[in-house]
Amino acid sequence: MPRQRVDYGPEPQQFGHLYLPSVPVTEPVPVVMLVHGGYWSADFHLNLATALAIELSRLGVASWNVEYRRVGAGGGWEQTSADIEAALAAVGGVLPGLSPIPLDLGNVRVVGHSAGAQLALWVAGQRDSQIRPERVVAQAGAMDLAARAAGRTAGAALAAFFGARYEDAPELYRDASPVYRVPIGVPAVCIHGAEDVQVPAAASRAYRDAAAAAGDTVAFWEVPGEGHNDFLSRGSRSWDLTLRALLDDDPWSAPPQ
Repeated sequence: MPRQRVDYGPEPQQFGHLYLPSVPVTEPVPVVMLVHGGYWSADFHLNLATALAIELSRLGVASWNVEYRRVGAGGGWEQTSADIEAALAAVGGVLPGLSPIPLDLGNVRVVGHSAGAQLALWVAGQRDSQIRPERVVAQAGAMDLAARAAGRTAGAALAAFFGARYEDAPELYRDASPVYRVPIGVPAVCIHGAEDVQVPAAASRAYRDAAAAAGDTVAFWEVPGEGHNDFLSRGSRSWDLTLRALLDDDPWSAPPQ
């Protein structure tokens, strides 16, 4: 599948890969921005989301698979969050001029896996963004960074990401945590494997409860028998549900069977 590298900023990690539908289109197509996970670390790259980006473009949407500054590659919370905002803004900025296919800027969707889900929900909640997503899909999302740091389940990685321990900057952790940012005003679907031991499904369930109580439209789909990385495997139930959540007209009205 042909791809186009697009720089959305001057830093080496500020780029993404744009995949366009190969079939002829006459109407503007939706845009899906993909945010990969990997503990916000430079050990992981946007190739984690490449297969999903290609599949989405085959199904008729434009896929914008973004890289961003991460810990070990010029990143930390300040730089990483700024990059995700800039990557989303690029959908209405640089991308339309580079795409031979018209893009529907009123129909932008964001999907993120694990740490990428935290970033996807965070940027969806930035109400002054130039581009407001139509929906956000969180795969195995890290929803409460404060709780994870306080419980020491990811303390070292989070301290490196924020540049401070949770004990010294609890508000910083909370401000970045999706569960504390509701309502975001953007419909969300949270998908989580029941066998996930890296980020337990209870994290997405708690986000669903908090978001719904705050008035957001939100669904939580728990996937029996699958874990954290099944989202990366084509043909898994988590993969198929992600496509449904991103492409169905109304994934909130009919829970998966």
